Amino acid sequence: MYRNLLMIVCGLLVSSGPAFADSIDNNIDARPGQWSTVIAILDNNQNHYLLKTTVNDDAEACWTKLQDVASKVKQENGLIWTNPAKSVLNYEKKSGYAEVGVKVLELRCVLEPFTPEYVKKL
Repeated sequence: MYRNLLMIVCGLLVSSGPAFADSIDNNIDARPGQWSTVIAILDNNQNHYLLKTTVNDDAEACWTKLQDVASKVKQENGLIWTNPAKSVLNYEKKSGYAEVGVKVLELRCVLEPFTPEYVKKL
């Protein structure tokens, strides 16, 4: 179930890439050996989601992009904005675009192939 949801979210991230405040590469289907930046968020229903934002060829590039994301998240006190479908990512609230504030739990670089875990808090 979660894999299907993750694939849908990734598809939406890819299809609407130019509208994002944070630039997201058009190709987030990583090959083995590539590095991906992942943002773990907690939504208002206490659900965890993992959003893959970039795919990089090496760990240094992944680390650089992760530091950029971390600085923006720090400026917003650990919050980012998304829509109910978790298909957009923004660092400020925008009416009609990114209205749902979510808490950032974790930022990380992962080596592909990566199998994300899904955690739902009850």
